[in-house]
Amino acid sequence: MIIRGYIYTYLYIFLVLGISGLLYKKGNGTYTRKIIHIGVSFFYIIFYKYFGTSIHIIVPPITFIILNYISYKKGTFKSMEEEKSPGTVYYAVSSLIMAVITYFYPNFYPYFGIGLFIMAFGDGLAPVVGKNIKSINIYNDKTLAGSLTVVIISLIIVLIFNNIFGLNYNIWKIIVISLVSGFLEILGKKGLDNLTLPLGVALTSFVLGVI
Repeated sequence: MIIRGYIYTYLYIFLVLGISGLLYKKGNGTYTRKIIHIGVSFFYIIFYKYFGTSIHIIVPPITFIILNYISYKKGTFKSMEEEKSPGTVYYAVSSLIMAVITYFYPNFYPYFGIGLFIMAFGDGLAPVVGKNIKSINIYNDKTLAGSLTVVIISLIIVLIFNNIFGLNYNIWKIIVISLVSGFLEILGKKGLDNLTLPLGVALTSFVLGVI
């Protein structure tokens, strides 16, 4: 079971990187980083099914912090480093922090997922929407359209997790989490938001889940 978890995790991650690499070579580099940003997040499903809350949920994020840092410095995975930002490293760091919290406090698992997927889909799609839909700039080159995208995606993700894990969020708590997501996305600096957004959202959803 555990061995399968490792095999599936690494095969899946490198499959996503491989597909994005092929698209990058074919001249479709505009969205390859976004494909990675969103696609990689589904490792959570493998973790949940094969690792549970064991120590093994910590190991892959550590390896990817190392690999992502090397790639950031050396340009190993060019499709991932198109924006020349340490965001990929922060992505792995935030995943590690949430995994560590989950290991010591298993009830954090759903909040780990909420933070991870809001970062992946919200922060991944916000720039795309912001570039293609004209709207006002709010702060840090963040647009109204992009920020609203994060809020809407957050609503959907929290509703899904609320249904799957039975978190008993009422509509007001769901709205608060979504607005916090949008607020953190606006304030987050390029790259660093891969750390501040998931951790901020995960902790907010956790606090609202226990009160």
